Amino acid sequence: MLSIDYSKYDAFIFDMDGTLVDSMPAHLAAWEEALNKQGLPVYIDFVAQRGGMPTLKIAEQYQQHYQVNIDASQLLNDKRAGFDALWHKVERIPASCKLLAEYSATKKLGLGTGAERVNMDRITNNLQLTEYFQAMVCAEDVAAHKPEPDTFLQVAQRLAVEPKRCLVFEDTPFGIQAAHNAGMDCVMVKDAQLAEFLPLA
Repeated sequence: MLSIDYSKYDAFIFDMDGTLVDSMPAHLAAWEEALNKQGLPVYIDFVAQRGGMPTLKIAEQYQQHYQVNIDASQLLNDKRAGFDALWHKVERIPASCKLLAEYSATKKLGLGTGAERVNMDRITNNLQLTEYFQAMVCAEDVAAHKPEPDTFLQVAQRLAVEPKRCLVFEDTPFGIQAAHNAGMDCVMVKDAQLAEFLPLA
């Protein structure tokens, strides 16, 4: 169990996919199917490491890194369709959601996700998580996505809390980088547990 002095923080900001909810298997299955439909090589770890980025941004980096031609709009449609078929199977990550409930009366709570609004809304509503949050920021709300700090900074602004008084919960390297770029300490969620405290250097 992590030992963290939570009293230092006025707000907790949670990522969604892979942090609060176990949705990454569904996202990666949808990605694999979308890549296969275009006859593209499947390097799923490359996608997994970019959790928190919008699909089109990942596709752009995938294309550059592997020197392949991607029909980005088709991939986006196929990936969405794949996830549409699977999203209802997404479940809560108990360790994160327990903390969320435990501090719901004493901390301001925000959600900062790279997911599209439709996915953010239907997953948080389905799993009865929406009621916990005073601020929710998704892909459509910012121009620059993780690892840029904009998502978390906008949540902090909406909560009216200074960045240094916010603690972020994340599961990907890009998400952790975004938290640190925003001037916030971070807790890494790994294997469905609160695994590591990563303060600003």
